[in-house]
Amino acid sequence: MVRNHRTRIRSLALAAAGILALSIRIAAAEPAEKEKPQGLWVGSETYISEFQGPALEQSGTPSANLAFRIKDYLLPSSITFDRHNNLWVISLGTDRHGLFPIIEIGRADKASHESGKLMKGKVIIPGKGFGDTASVSVAFDAAGDLWVVNFARQAIMKFRPNQIEKSGAPSPKILITSRVFFPGAIRFDASDNLWVAAGNQQLWRFAPGDRAVSGFPNPGLIVDLPDGLVPVDFGFDSSGNLWLAGLAPAAMGTFVDEIEMISAGDLGGAGEISPSAAVIITSSAFGVFDSDGTCLGGMDFDHSGDLWVSVHCDPDTQVVEFTPAQLNTGGNLTPSVIIGQNTTKTNLFFPGPIRFGPSLK
Repeated sequence: MVRNHRTRIRSLALAAAGILALSIRIAAAEPAEKEKPQGLWVGSETYISEFQGPALEQSGTPSANLAFRIKDYLLPSSITFDRHNNLWVISLGTDRHGLFPIIEIGRADKASHESGKLMKGKVIIPGKGFGDTASVSVAFDAAGDLWVVNFARQAIMKFRPNQIEKSGAPSPKILITSRVFFPGAIRFDASDNLWVAAGNQQLWRFAPGDRAVSGFPNPGLIVDLPDGLVPVDFGFDSSGNLWLAGLAPAAMGTFVDEIEMISAGDLGGAGEISPSAAVIITSSAFGVFDSDGTCLGGMDFDHSGDLWVSVHCDPDTQVVEFTPAQLNTGGNLTPSVIIGQNTTKTNLFFPGPIRFGPSLK
C-alpha cells in the first residue's frame, strides 16, 4: 500500500541527532513484528475453500485447509472480508424464497467447522433488500461501511455497520444509480477511493466526497480501459498500480483472456482519461475462451506482491500465481505456482472470486 520535520535551532538539531541515533540502536535491537500469515480464499461453484502454507508455495493439487458449503446457497459471485476478518459472500444461487442473498460467515464459525460441513450464515441479507434481484459485488470501505453493486438496478449502495449486524433487509444509506451506469466489480484503493467497473470498458473512481450522497453517479475520474478490455476483476499492488483481469478483443474477431496493468502515475487527475497498458500478460494457463465468456474468475495480491488469478474453464480449473519479477516483464507467462483441481474436486470446483484473508490454523 502507498501511504520530516527539521529544526532551525542548531543546539536542538544536535540533541535530535543524539535521540535519533539512540532510537536507531533500539529499533535495531528489537525484532521486527512478524507478519500475520495469509490464507487464500476461493469461491468455487458449490463451496468455499481456503489454502495456506505449503499449498501456496509449490504447484500441485493440495487439499484445502478448510472447505465448506453454505446452507441453501451456491454460486458465489463476490467475496470480501470486513475489519474483523469475517467473510462476506454474495450468492447467485437462490435460497428457498427465490432470493439472492449476501451472507456473513463469522471467523469463529469458519474455524470451528471441518472440511465439507454445512455452514450457516451469521448474517443473511436477502435479495429483496436490493430490488428482488442479484447483487454482483461487495467491498468494505475504511469506515467499515458495506458497499454493494446491484447490476439490475444499475446501482451501488452503502450500508452502515449497524445496519448489517443482524439478518434483515435494510434500506441503503446511499444509493447511486443511473440508466447509463452498469456497475460490476468494485474495489477500494489505499486512499479509500471506490473504483467501479462501470461498463463500456470503463472504470469509474469515486473519492469519499464523490459518494457522500445519493443520486446520479458523479465520479471524479473516468478511465477508458485500454485494448477494449472487459474486466471481471481488478486490484491494486503495493505501489498503487492498477491490475485488471478480463477479456480483450484479439485478431479477426477473436478474444483472449489477459491481465493488464495501468501505472499509478497514469491514474491521476480528474475528468476522463485514456491511459495505455504498461504491462500485458497472457498465458496458456488461462484456458481457452468460448461462447460462455472469460475463463478468469478473480484476482488478488498476497503480502509478498504475488498476483493470484482463478481460472474456471475446463480442463483448466485452477488458481495460478505470478511473482513480482514476472509481473515486471509481462508477455506470455508460465505461472510460478499452479493449484490444480484434485480428482475428487474437493479442493476446487470452477473457481470464481478469490481474496486473501486470515489464515485459519
